[in-house]
Order: sequence, then structure tokens, then C-alpha cells
Amino acid sequence: MYIMNENELADLYQRYTDYLARFQDPNIENMMNVIGERLLLSSYTLKKDEPYCGPGGIIKLALDSFHFANKIAKGLEMDTLGLSKKSLALITLLYPIGRLGDLENNLLIEQTSQWHRDKLGQMYDWNEKCQKMTVQHRTLYFLQHFGIKVTYDEMLGILCSGGMHLEENKFYLHNLPQIARLCVHAIDLAYENEKEKTKQLLNV
Repeated sequence: MYIMNENELADLYQRYTDYLARFQDPNIENMMNVIGERLLLSSYTLKKDEPYCGPGGIIKLALDSFHFANKIAKGLEMDTLGLSKKSLALITLLYPIGRLGDLENNLLIEQTSQWHRDKLGQMYDWNEKCQKMTVQHRTLYFLQHFGIKVTYDEMLGILCSGGMHLEENKFYLHNLPQIARLCVHAIDLAYENEKEKTKQLLNV
């Protein structure tokens, strides 16, 4: 588990919001004014041996997913295939915000049990006050709450961002739009890449 310092977190947030500013959407700007600080300080995972654990985890995963999606896209004729660069950015940059929690409560809170921290490496715990909903559905809830419109392809990209191995996503397996398929693959690559980095860090 790598803990980012204040300067690293500030740089991470600046890069993230710079990309979001390119949408020129006042509703996205408003959403970040409301949840931005919470989003920056939130972890994506529970345990220190899991990728994206610690402050900045959600945003780093979004940026890594965006990076991998762009690397994949460079090898494709996106315009010829009718793939939208805007959709690529929207899906990968916004899909993990549902991991934050609801409008008032964080999904993950700091683990108060020293035993769990020492013995299990569990740095965070589930917040029982947070309304139960999948990350993907909560992301779509956030977007509609703040008036951020998404296309059909973008909605499916967000819905299936947890991976096509999930039972609820298998329905779309052979009917997923190409841009959504690209983004889901990029998200998986980002997570697996960070998992390997975390493993190497722990073995040092």
C-alpha cells in the first residue's frame, strides 16, 4: 500500500479536474464542487494488499483507466469505427465515482479495529450508514442527480464496468457497443496492472 502525500494528492486531483473541464459541462463542475474533496480522500478498496487502497484511490483508478483506454484507442481508427473520444473519456473518468458512497455517507470508512488492521491488513470498513447499491448503479444515480446526461453507449459502459464476468453483465456480452467494450477492457487492464504493482511493493 502506497500512501500519497499532500502534493501528490493535489497533483492527482488537478490532473483529474483538468480532464473533466474539457467536457465544458457545468453540471460536472457542480458535481465536483459538491463531492470533489470526498472523492479525492476516498479509497477504492479495503485492504492494503489490494490495488487503489488509500486516499486518492478512486481518482487514480479513473485516470489509469482513461490512460489505458487511450493507449488501446491509438491502435484503432476511432473515427472510422465511429467511436467517440468523448464517450471514452466520460466512461473511464466517471465510472468509479459510485464507490464514493451516497450523497452524505462514504461507502468506506477508516477501520477502527487495530486487530483488523494488523492481522488482516484491513485499513477500511464498510459504512453501514451508506445506502446499499452497486457501484455502477450509484454512479448513474450521481450522474442523474447532478443532471449529467449520458448516451446509451456510455450508460452501458458504466453499467458493465465491473467486468463481463459478472452475472448481471452477461446479458450484454454479445451486444455491448464497441466503445463500451473498449472501456471495460481498459478498466480491467488498469486494475490488474495496479494489482501487480501492489504485489511487487509488498514483496520488497
